[in-house]
Amino acid sequence: MSLRQLVWTLVSSELDEKLDEHKLHGTFLRSFQRLSSSGRGTVAPPDELIVKHLQGLGRQRGHDRHVLRFQSLRSRLHHSAARPVLALLFHLRGGDRGVVEDVSRPTLKEVRGGWHLASLANQKEISEAKIVRDLLFALQGVSSDCFDSSCEVDPAVLLTRPAWLLCHRILGLAKLHLRLSTDAKEAMGHGLLHQALCEALRKQLQGYYEVLAQLMSCEGLSLRSLWARLLAPMTRLHFLSQLCEGSRGVFGGALSSMVFASGFSGDIVAQDLAKEILRSVVKPLWSMIRAWMTEGELQDPYGEFFVIADASVPLEDLWNRAYSLELEMVPSFISLELARKILLAGKSVNFIRLCCRRTWSPEPLGTSELLPEEEIGASFDLASRVERLSSKTNEHLVKLLMNHFSLGEHALALRRFLLLGQGDFVQSLMDALQEELDIDANKIHKHQLMGILEMALRQSNAQFCSVDVLGRLGIKLRSPERGERGWDVFLLDYSIDSPLHVVFTPNIMQKYDRAFSFLWKLRRVSHALAASWNQHMALQRHLCRDQRDSLDRLSLLETRQTLHRCTLLRHEMHHFVQNVQSYVLEVLDTSWAKLQQGWQKSSDLDEVISQHERYLAAVEEGAFLAKGSEAILSGVSALLSLVLEFCTLQEQACASCFEVAAVEEEESVEAVFQAVRGRPFARSLAECRASLDHLASTFQMKLQLFLRALEDSATV
Repeated sequence: MSLRQLVWTLVSSELDEKLDEHKLHGTFLRSFQRLSSSGRGTVAPPDELIVKHLQGLGRQRGHDRHVLRFQSLRSRLHHSAARPVLALLFHLRGGDRGVVEDVSRPTLKEVRGGWHLASLANQKEISEAKIVRDLLFALQGVSSDCFDSSCEVDPAVLLTRPAWLLCHRILGLAKLHLRLSTDAKEAMGHGLLHQALCEALRKQLQGYYEVLAQLMSCEGLSLRSLWARLLAPMTRLHFLSQLCEGSRGVFGGALSSMVFASGFSGDIVAQDLAKEILRSVVKPLWSMIRAWMTEGELQDPYGEFFVIADASVPLEDLWNRAYSLELEMVPSFISLELARKILLAGKSVNFIRLCCRRTWSPEPLGTSELLPEEEIGASFDLASRVERLSSKTNEHLVKLLMNHFSLGEHALALRRFLLLGQGDFVQSLMDALQEELDIDANKIHKHQLMGILEMALRQSNAQFCSVDVLGRLGIKLRSPERGERGWDVFLLDYSIDSPLHVVFTPNIMQKYDRAFSFLWKLRRVSHALAASWNQHMALQRHLCRDQRDSLDRLSLLETRQTLHRCTLLRHEMHHFVQNVQSYVLEVLDTSWAKLQQGWQKSSDLDEVISQHERYLAAVEEGAFLAKGSEAILSGVSALLSLVLEFCTLQEQACASCFEVAAVEEEESVEAVFQAVRGRPFARSLAECRASLDHLASTFQMKLQLFLRALEDSATV
């Protein structure tokens, strides 16, 4: 390897890789010229200087291994060839005495502080004071003779390596300042929280400018002292630069979370700085929270708030669908429970004004900042203030629904009418609707049934309900299917308007309809069994009152055998129906009591809705309408249908018996004998008993299946 290549390799490896090519080439020329100048410009031979330098290091470290090793290496080299290489190495090592020379003619000048500074163009001396002054200009973003606007050393200026290193470090601070000042002007992200962050950056830069102003007024400031005084601003600007880099692409509550997290470090300066910046960043967020909780308004033009609104949702769905939480925007220093309370408070204000059409002006939330005076990780006073305001707003809404809009009264009306809790009204209604609902479902009309409903209301204690409740009660008919009668499509209806619709939603009212259909069929079966028993007793009294001859006794025997079979089966069916009815009524009463207790403890509308949903879920479970109870409901429905079939069969048998009894009263014995022979009365009763036996066996089989389904559901 030639000497020229060796010098180039040493210069390239020793200096910074990012150094400008022109500067690198200039350093190479100066070094190569020095090697070929026969030692001019040095105070002593380089090997002697190196020995003295290594001896000084040996005295500091207590050994002279380095000196011995150097002398061993020097003895292996040719003395005349080794001297230029050693001079170059000693020159490039830096230290307390270095030389900077012009490419055309080396110039040596020692300057105070151990650095030698010179101008490449005219070999004019550059003083340390000028370097310090130009550095102060560069720290403010102003170009000067030595440094350009991009905070780089001017190519015409030559510095020793120690001076260059210090300048490079100080210029690094100047570059940080340039980036921060640019970011502060651009308002990254164009959001309110980003603008607040940029304003906080500008405020921090004002403190940086104050430090520079103090340094500008200092006299006799050296490079070393300048660097020492810039260490604190360097730390702050490094933190601010990292904060800016981390905020790119982040906005809204996530931005405040990022600033908050930056304060969790062991550096006290970083903690204080993060807390100070966070105070500024959360001010727009605090304004959004205050406007939302007190006025129900979303003052969020850039989509930074964690509460979002869906403008396409209709007014009747305001509570359930119009507003929601954007979890990504919830700041890390606000818990999800606290965010839910903030959401709930604003929803309540909007619901009061838009759905209840009432005015509500809660107390101001306050203007203090989010952060406390303690350390950054402390709990916020925001929680207590949000809790207080949210409680008052929600309590006002609940009282408004309960007292002014009579939520409890309407829930009781639904229990009385749609869940058939008003017994005398239900009995009167069934008696009046018997003939109308026995016909085909396609032949009944709603307007015909409304008169019967009003009559049933007047004949029962339901007439003492409020005018508003009675005015909401009506009738609706389900679309009939083939073979259905009026009983199968009949439904009671209860009209619901705003703001009660938030509790009694269309989905909730459908559940009430399903419960009514089941309870209506159960009460219809009970009513039919009672009617069949009355018919049986009437026939029994008639047969006991009239005594016949031997021919009459034959018919009487057939009749009594048939009625005895009916009595046994009816008692069995009545026992089943009575047990189911008692169970369902107990579930309804217990669930209603729990609903009343729950509503008394409810502190917000969500709890009111939740309590009512739990109540209705318990009703569905008691009426075998809940998910997973399909087998039980199918079994109950099949058994109830068999009961209705039995009532129809007994009605036919009793009608035949009454018909024969009427013939016996009007005709002579011979006429009766001829009538009996003409109409196989005994045979028809025997067929009736056979049908009863088949019905009884089917009922037993269905009952066993139902009990098995109950056992299976209990084990799940």
